[in-house]
Amino acid sequence: MLAVLMVGLLWTASARLTEEPRVHRLDNPAQATIRIQAELSVSVARFRLGDIATIETEDTALRAQLEQIELGAAPLAGQTRIFTKQQLLTRLRQHKIDLNTVRVEMPDTVRLTRAAQIVDNSQLESFAREQLKAVLGEAAREWALENPPAPTSVPSGAVEFRLEGAPRVASGSATMEIIALVEGQPRAKYLLRFKAPQKARSVAVRSGESVQVRVRGDGVVLETRGVARATGAHDEIIPVYIPDTQKTIRAQIIEPGVVEVKL
Repeated sequence: MLAVLMVGLLWTASARLTEEPRVHRLDNPAQATIRIQAELSVSVARFRLGDIATIETEDTALRAQLEQIELGAAPLAGQTRIFTKQQLLTRLRQHKIDLNTVRVEMPDTVRLTRAAQIVDNSQLESFAREQLKAVLGEAAREWALENPPAPTSVPSGAVEFRLEGAPRVASGSATMEIIALVEGQPRAKYLLRFKAPQKARSVAVRSGESVQVRVRGDGVVLETRGVARATGAHDEIIPVYIPDTQKTIRAQIIEPGVVEVKL
């Protein structure tokens, strides 16, 4: 009986010595690696993981899923915001990503800067003049822009301009509202004012000069003589003394030496 027991023990020991060592394997090996740098630039209003990260994986479906995870709002054009590793992990959990299957390589905090550009004011003014030209013709080239806009920062992308309504043209002035769009989205608004060039003032009547006075009313024209009490140009209104009535009236200069009053 003792001999049988000894043989059994020897057989068990021999089996253990010849048994292959066990290999410990990870139940959930990493399927993707996400790498994010400490300083990044974005060009969209709301950024996704694919906008800021390099994603390494052989699983194309997983890569596409990770790239489309929205992470939040980007800062305003030209400004910076902080994005943290903890925020990323929270987003991954919210999108049902098993954190045991991804490796995240990034600093605890990342600085995100929104790419920006300055609106070209020369292009803006050129566009505005084309709109004014459609109303005034070639004379629009001589009109002066009274309020050149300050430099405006907008997100990067293709810039175009759009006229809101129609130019409002009055006597000697014009205003218009223009929208600057980036990639089709409104980003800046301008209210531009143009002024007509001043005409050279040519004196038609001088103070103390005798003038012909025409009085119009009810289809009747009366004429008399008067004395100009001020110097003026065509279309201007000046005081005129009438000797016959010993009164001073206000009359419009219609041509050299001739003024007119409408009743």
